Amino acid sequence: MQMLKAANLGLALVLEVLMLVAFGYWGYSLPLPMPLSGVAAIAAVAVGIALWAIWGAPRSLRRLQMPLLLVFKIVMFGAGAAALWAAGQPALALWLAAISAAHLVLAAVWNQV
Repeated sequence: MQMLKAANLGLALVLEVLMLVAFGYWGYSLPLPMPLSGVAAIAAVAVGIALWAIWGAPRSLRRLQMPLLLVFKIVMFGAGAAALWAAGQPALALWLAAISAAHLVLAAVWNQV
């Protein structure tokens, strides 16, 4: 059981990175001229990092407490999936949403949120 719990914590990191990649992909896919789409991608990732650093990071001084932390993570991972969907990647969006949901259910059950 300890290996599964450790794997779920590792999955959390992977999902957080994938969420940020999804934000960047969405920003880059916007119908803008090349320099502006790159700026949009960087800005989308920066906003995602800032929000996570303020309210979701384990060492943040303003980290949300349960159950708000769980709601925040659902919204952020959902936003990542929505970003992929909006960027024309519905299959990846569904995969990100499904894996994120499974991770968050296990994290809530195992008190890892």
